[in-house]
Formats: sequence, C-alpha cells, structure tokens
Amino acid sequence: MTSLSPDHPHAAIHPFQVLDQPAAGYILDLAGKFGREFEWRFDLDILHKLVQLALQHIPGLEISCCDALILRLRLAGDLAYGDEGLELTSQGDERCRSTFRTLLAAPEWHQALEYILEDLTIFAETDGVPFALDDPFQRAWRQAAASSAF
Repeated sequence: MTSLSPDHPHAAIHPFQVLDQPAAGYILDLAGKFGREFEWRFDLDILHKLVQLALQHIPGLEISCCDALILRLRLAGDLAYGDEGLELTSQGDERCRSTFRTLLAAPEWHQALEYILEDLTIFAETDGVPFALDDPFQRAWRQAAASSAF
C-alpha cells in the first residue's frame, strides 16, 4: 500500500496508522450519523459529499484522497456494505468510541455537524430531495448530541 498522497505532509505515516488520524474519525462519524438518513442507498459518493461539506466547516481540516481512506476503512472492517448501503460496523463504532472519543466530542465537530445538517436541510427544501422518513435531521442531531456523552 502507498501513502494517501505522495506530497502530503503525513506521507511517511504507515498505511495502517492513517486509520488513527483525525480524518478517519470524521469519516467514520459521518457514516454512522448519516448512513440511514436518506431515502436512497448510502454509498461512497454520498459519504464523499458529506466529507466535502465537513471540510467547508472545519478550518484547517484536510482530507486528501478521501476515497482511498474510505477504502482503507472498509478493508480494516470499520465500514462495510450492508442492506442499506455503506454503513459503520460495530468495530468502526468501537473505534469512534475509543480512538476518536475526544476528537468527536469537540465543540468544533459538533458545530460542523450542525452546519452540515443546515446545509442538507436547505438542499432538501430548495431541491425537493427526499430524505428518510421520521424527520431525519432531528434524529441525526439527537444522535450527534448523544455521541458527545460517550
């Protein structure tokens, strides 16, 4: 395996150590919080777009080669394809609770999640995009708030 990006400052990080970098935690958390929020199958493209939204709201966050990192998370068993599409596995959930506990409990991350929810709400209202039933954004926000109490 090669590093995520040859010119990336962390290019010397071992391919498996990259799974412990903050970007991996953010990706896992996004998959866990939004994986069942859409009326269509949650896939790599949707997760990638959620990461792009997160990048807009977290100053200084860089995730180069997002698809490669998601693939590594899948190979490590943290993400898998199930009946609903790409989903966080129990192993990935445990990594969020242990490796990324502090990172995902940070106020900056919760603020970014709030902005992502606002962006998705505006998108749904203006473009008429159907999301999962049962007010998905309220459910996602409750999950985000609950996750800060791991």
